[in-house]
Amino acid sequence: MTGEMDGSVRIAWTAEGYEAIRVYARRRPQEELASFASRVADAALLNRSIQTLRTALRSEFGATFDLEPGADRGGRYESEVLVIFHPPRGEPNPDPDH
Repeated sequence: MTGEMDGSVRIAWTAEGYEAIRVYARRRPQEELASFASRVADAALLNRSIQTLRTALRSEFGATFDLEPGADRGGRYESEVLVIFHPPRGEPNPDPDH
C-alpha cells in the first residue's frame, strides 16, 4: 500500500487484468483513509475477482462506498479498480427560526 499525491492509497492487486486498487476517502481524516484502505487490502488478498471483492466489501462496509472497475479518470486509471468511500454525512443546517 502506498499513499499517493492525489490523496488516495494504491494497493497492488493483479487480478482480472487489473494492476491495482486505488482507494479514496474524500473529506475523511487521513487515519480513516488508512484504516479503510487496510481493510480493503485485507479483503483483496482473499477475493481475486471484481465480483467477489465487491461482495466482501459490501458485507463489511454496507453501502458506504462505490467500486468502479477500470474507471476512466482522464485516462489514468483504466488498469485500476477504484474504491471510493463516501464522504461523511453532513449535519443539516438548523433553522434558528423554528
